[in-house]
Amino acid sequence: MNSAPESPGRPRLLIISASVGGGHNAAARAILAELERRGGNVHAEMVDALDFTPGWFRAYYAGGYALAVSRFPWLYGLGFRLTNLPRGTRRAVSEKLRLAWERLHTRRLVRYVADWRPDVILHTHFLAPPVLGRRIAAGALPARQFVAVTDNDAHRWWYAESVERYFLPAELTRRSLDRWDVPAERSRVTGMPIHPKWTRPLPPRAEILKQWNLPDRRIVLLSGGTEFVCGPVLRIARQLAAACPDACVVVLGGRNKRLLGRLSALPEVKDRRIVPQGFTDRAHELAEVCELMITKAGGATTAECLSKGVPMVLLKPVPGQERDNARHFARHGAATIARGAAGAVAEARRLLKDAAAREKMSAAAHGLYLPGAGTIVEELLAVLNASVQSRPTS
Repeated sequence: MNSAPESPGRPRLLIISASVGGGHNAAARAILAELERRGGNVHAEMVDALDFTPGWFRAYYAGGYALAVSRFPWLYGLGFRLTNLPRGTRRAVSEKLRLAWERLHTRRLVRYVADWRPDVILHTHFLAPPVLGRRIAAGALPARQFVAVTDNDAHRWWYAESVERYFLPAELTRRSLDRWDVPAERSRVTGMPIHPKWTRPLPPRAEILKQWNLPDRRIVLLSGGTEFVCGPVLRIARQLAAACPDACVVVLGGRNKRLLGRLSALPEVKDRRIVPQGFTDRAHELAEVCELMITKAGGATTAECLSKGVPMVLLKPVPGQERDNARHFARHGAATIARGAAGAVAEARRLLKDAAAREKMSAAAHGLYLPGAGTIVEELLAVLNASVQSRPTS
């Protein structure tokens, strides 16, 4: 890793994420893409906080999360509730111990940030803000710190000192900040940042189907996650293909080679009733032509669905932030929550038969969408330009 960038006179923005699931990095990349689209004179870089930690810490932190939510969701939910304390700004003893342990293993990140000398730091994950906030408060790091929250109901771990602004995905998120006595003026509801490509005009449906070699049928997207897969995806795909033979189920298998291999061997693949699809950066094209999406209630995926007005059938959510996300979208009419594989198939089949219901859900989804990346970048650019103007001249 390089130290301070060669960018005299240019404001410096460091975006810090963490590879825990796919949503945090997706939000960070969305901000970078929006900055690039606007052509601002900013030196920006994105880093993964876990790249600066010992290998075993990364395996525990990211791998432990993946294992918990995919294999032991009840245990994850219990831990989520037990650690979602305390209220107010005062740190509990357990919090102090956790933060001290995290500071110990993120020392390389602190050194890197100090050498890089950012004017502004934007976080899309909660690991680094308390670590760097402590340095900012002590006057050891002359940077302004912002946090883009990626959960509709934020967990206590998002709380950090020396955060100038929290960018929130929904009005609901303010409830969490109120519990921590964060002043209202230090938060702004912007929406979840998603890549600008999700709102760009696309070719007609027929052309997209041709490019993807998809049949001219009703398209259903099915996903259990990008980095790891949650839920009985294979079973849902087969049951839905049998229940709706006039549909094409495109299964987004992410980087799960085992799942993609099992899908490719299915007889339904031959007549294109099931189409396996590995990791792609063109999911926005598939969302453009689909009737609905069956997915887990991750922040990034659901925000992308909102931008396209795609009705969502949400797989039984993991207790914690995903359950809060699912309830939020269901309460506003943009999604339904399925209970198990049979429930997901039944909901999808019902919606495929009911165009009016799909239109209503699509309108609700569009109504919830907020241009997060654009709003966040707008504020960051104003702060960055002001920071350059206020620099002392030699």
